[in-house]
Amino acid sequence: MLDDGLKAKAQINQFILLQTDIPSFTDSDWERLSQIHRILTKFNELTLFVSKRRPQISLAIPVYYELYDLLSEGSELQGPFKELDPDIASALKEGLKKYMKYYTFMDESEIYYTALILDPRVKGDLILKELEDKEAGNLILQATRDSLHQRYPPIRSELPTPNIFNQITLDLTHSNVGSRMLQRLEPESSLSIVSDIDWYFDTPRVRLIDTSDPQWLCNWWRLHREEFPQMAAAARDYLAIPASEVAVE
Repeated sequence: MLDDGLKAKAQINQFILLQTDIPSFTDSDWERLSQIHRILTKFNELTLFVSKRRPQISLAIPVYYELYDLLSEGSELQGPFKELDPDIASALKEGLKKYMKYYTFMDESEIYYTALILDPRVKGDLILKELEDKEAGNLILQATRDSLHQRYPPIRSELPTPNIFNQITLDLTHSNVGSRMLQRLEPESSLSIVSDIDWYFDTPRVRLIDTSDPQWLCNWWRLHREEFPQMAAAARDYLAIPASEVAVE
């Protein structure tokens, strides 16, 4: 409605001129409405996002970061909001208080941070970049990594080793005393512990991904499930969680 009103500014002004009992809108009034519209446009965009049928939970933290930038800069008259009306800035300051109440809920659950890290384009870099306290960012990433290790333990696969004595008797002419000595120290079987969690955390972000498909993230993990079996298992569990419990009106 506000959007339509601003588009019909000339018509509204003309209508008010014909009404003796309605005070005219001043330029200051229109400017204030324009500022309110500018702020609410971002809220509308993010509301429509979480109103989707299956909003992606991996984008929940970026949504919080965008809201924080808007509320913080607006309430402090910083950045693009230097000329913001003081009354609107005061309203944003109250909104920031309410925002902080819900923002702290993220720290009580690893779900949001884990879902964000499961985006291979982002991993933990966004957390480190956005948090002013770098130590806190590192603690969050370490806690998330530890939680994944606990929930998705390494895959243990027994790799049978050929019998040592059989190896020695196969062809002594192609071995020497030193190699046969080392062979005797090998166990009859070995356990290969394969863990891809640290590998995923420590490797660079993936940069070139076609995200036009809304299911691209799930499809990416489906394609890389053999490369990162533990992380793919986490993706199946965490990315299935919707970003909102009910549709938002």
